[in-house]
Amino acid sequence: MELFIPSILAVILATVIIMFVLPRFSPVVLGVCALVLLVLAAWQHYTFFRLEYAQSTWQMPLLQYGPYVLMGGLVLFLLFFIVNFIGVGSAASAAPLQSMNAALERVTNQVPTVAAATNAVKVAANNAMKAVGLGNAAAPNARAAYAGRQNQVPFSQV
Repeated sequence: MELFIPSILAVILATVIIMFVLPRFSPVVLGVCALVLLVLAAWQHYTFFRLEYAQSTWQMPLLQYGPYVLMGGLVLFLLFFIVNFIGVGSAASAAPLQSMNAALERVTNQVPTVAAATNAVKVAANNAMKAVGLGNAAAPNARAAYAGRQNQVPFSQV
């Protein structure tokens, strides 16, 4: 029972710190705190187990393989870095460009048809206005007013 209460209090205290204090810190402060605590834990571990590390000799034959392991790890790291940085390329990466080109080609092919339809609608509207009597005779000052504003950009196009 004596070991349970301090342990549960430590867990509750750690939970309170994690939930309410740590989210208010910036990532830089959290990183520095984590680095300081890591160095402190490594130093404490080494001072506590110094005698065991001094008497341990099983790893001595492995020292002759150290440079080869280090160079092999470096080569693997560089290969993975180059592959991730440059990429290997594949046909799948060109698929979006091909579909975009096909869509652009479809739109481009429809432009003359739409322009012709728009011109046909304009001609039909002008003919209808002339038939009703709203042609050029209905607004004699409209051409002069339009000529004065011809070089101005309409507000809707700004």
